[in-house]
Amino acid sequence: MAEGDARAAIAEGGRIENVIVVTKRGADGRAEFVPYFAASWRRGYVAIGLWGGQGTRSWRDLTRLVGFVREELRYPGPMVLHEADDPKLRKYRTLFAAAGEPMPSDRPDGASDR
Repeated sequence: MAEGDARAAIAEGGRIENVIVVTKRGADGRAEFVPYFAASWRRGYVAIGLWGGQGTRSWRDLTRLVGFVREELRYPGPMVLHEADDPKLRKYRTLFAAAGEPMPSDRPDGASDR
């Protein structure tokens, strides 16, 4: 989902209904956070895409990510944080697939969304 599309849908009365944040770790152990959103105007979970359409947007600073979700997307609810290899994410497999997004744990090691 493009950030502009999300902002437009929210401006027209849509809302973010749930947020799952997946923590990916690079070879150096640094964390990058990718939020997946369930929105009232579409089915399933989807991430914010990069401007060029290649990959998903991620944050290295969790505080900035929370600020973006709260302030820009107007989501006041809870956000669940998972490591990419967390077995609990498997229960969301169909939701990610319905949104056309690969499950974070299915990405090859070292894959970068940047």
